[in-house]
Amino acid sequence: MAHAYRTSTRVEAPADVVWQVLSDVERMPAWTGSMTSVTILGTETAIAVGSRVELTQPGLPPAVWEVDSLTEGDGFSWSSSTPGVRSGVAHRIAPVSDAACELTLAVAQSGMLAGLTNLALGSRARELVDAELADLKTEAERRALEKR
Repeated sequence: MAHAYRTSTRVEAPADVVWQVLSDVERMPAWTGSMTSVTILGTETAIAVGSRVELTQPGLPPAVWEVDSLTEGDGFSWSSSTPGVRSGVAHRIAPVSDAACELTLAVAQSGMLAGLTNLALGSRARELVDAELADLKTEAERRALEKR
């Protein structure tokens, strides 16, 4: 059984500004409390399909995530697996005008232990997704104002 959560918000910033903030994953802890540390593993300095990224988030065990898909300027998804659970998170940017976009974050868990994991950690995971979305909106809008 899969468990999913999706949330969106309008960001008053151009999509390219949102992408600059979102795709610089190692700087996430500088603008969101939902990430304690983010480290791209290996020699890469930017994420790409196949990149492995170690994430530490408050209240959750550290995990290594692998970038499954990435479309420059539009978003990316990554996934992490532990015995019995596969988690995936998608980050999507959809322009609504030259100066604004719709930002969507979606998380899904599947596997034999997904239900139990959702009971134990689901509300905390949703809180972190909501915080990341709100903080990303704030940071992108701040950067857009600086560019004006």
